[in-house]
Amino acid sequence: MKKIWYILPVILILAVLVLILLFSRSSDKFGKNHPIPEGLQFSLPLDSLSTQAVDTLDSNSWLVIWNDIQGGIYKYDFYFSPLPAGEIFLKCFEATENIPLSVKEIEERSKVAIDSTESFSQLVNKQQFSIYEGDWEDYYAARIEVWFRDAATKQEKKLLEKVYRVEGWTR
Repeated sequence: MKKIWYILPVILILAVLVLILLFSRSSDKFGKNHPIPEGLQFSLPLDSLSTQAVDTLDSNSWLVIWNDIQGGIYKYDFYFSPLPAGEIFLKCFEATENIPLSVKEIEERSKVAIDSTESFSQLVNKQQFSIYEGDWEDYYAARIEVWFRDAATKQEKKLLEKVYRVEGWTR
């Protein structure tokens, strides 16, 4: 019976340490450390119920970011003029300090293979990607860039960029 009195405090101390570790890791305060500067122009991700139409004359509407099921998880649509066969993918950066965001995950998850196109068309439809820096409702500005990798030459070029207010996915 005396052994229980020795083990019980150890178990309680371990439980407290585990809780402290979990809470300290779950909140990285990325957005709080990178506030959106006053006057910075940015777009908001659309709600999945939105029916926004694309204006082909306005290049600002060619990239559309949608909120997905939780904060930090997004989908994107992309419209563009003729391109050879290749891949479309995203790169994301915190907008004020140019910090790369979720580099490998975003490029890999956002990648879409396309056939060559002959006219302005939708090249990407609701492709999902996640931003891990930050927490839910911890908003900051991110520059989202759309890139193209030519299937034949493997050369990459940036097609478009747009700044959005984003939040991280709380793991």
